[in-house]
Amino acid sequence: MTNQTIDRDAWVTLAAVARLLRHAAVCAWAQAEAEGPRSHLHLLGLGIHTASCQAVAMLPADADLEGHPPAQDDVAQLLRSAEELTRSIPVVDGMAGISPLVVAICDLVREATP
Repeated sequence: MTNQTIDRDAWVTLAAVARLLRHAAVCAWAQAEAEGPRSHLHLLGLGIHTASCQAVAMLPADADLEGHPPAQDDVAQLLRSAEELTRSIPVVDGMAGISPLVVAICDLVREATP
């Protein structure tokens, strides 16, 4: 479900959100491995990965998803940073899917915050 009508600034921001989410998922899974098979972080990592996929699905095929990984490894902080970035993306008809993504990220922030 790629949005071809979003402007460049919005998709650059959305790509940054996707990168933050991808890194947060990797960090969550690494911490879950250290904690063992009963860690709640396995499921949290899956939820974060799903949100990352939602963001990627809204991007044009040529969007830059590589970039440098964030220096931060705190899952909750990475999620808060991603949520903060979404605030600058306009919620208009051309951005179908942004509202559910924002809700998903907010839910993940709540789950990751003790």
